[in-house]
Amino acid sequence: MGVLGRVGRAFSRVYWREEPLVERIRPHLPAGSSVLDVGAGGCRVAELLGADGRLSVTAVDVVDHNVTAVPLRLYDGERLPFPDKSFDAALLVFVLHHAERPEALVREVLRVTRSTVVVVEDAPGTCAERRFWRAWDYLLNHAAHDDVGVAHRARDAGQWVAFLRSCGAAPSSVRRFRAFYPVLRSYPHVVLPVSVDSATSG
Repeated sequence: MGVLGRVGRAFSRVYWREEPLVERIRPHLPAGSSVLDVGAGGCRVAELLGADGRLSVTAVDVVDHNVTAVPLRLYDGERLPFPDKSFDAALLVFVLHHAERPEALVREVLRVTRSTVVVVEDAPGTCAERRFWRAWDYLLNHAAHDDVGVAHRARDAGQWVAFLRSCGAAPSSVRRFRAFYPVLRSYPHVVLPVSVDSATSG
């Protein structure tokens, strides 16, 4: 592993962004909900969400980078290994920009969810922000884990909304934020909750 990979893995050992993320995600998940975390990565979001026992969180991913005691289920990246409407809610946290077929992934997540899908994504807008985004995404993901694909496409907040609408998953709100960790404040992020009832009926 090269220098960039060692730096990326060093960052990944610290809970420097998961706790603020969980505080932004939790309001969209009523107590007692069953939650599917798709593309769970190190499973730290799943661990934090399930820590107080008010949520039952299932983690799935296409590779195993789990650094917690949360059970991780691997799948083929095509069809989630669950029946229709298996979970109250699902999470796509910094996942869609890595997906080769993000439209198919959104529709598959809608299939297994009864109520809410919460999408959290990077949303660089300017040329400079997109350069920072690509550099940090490469460092924190692909350089640290060569089985994590490089980011495929940057979208700003408006483009994410349009993309989700094109998948039949119009967000009910748009919340922009910048990460607490200083280097990631160089570009914005967005929380996009989707009502599955509205998505499936629309």
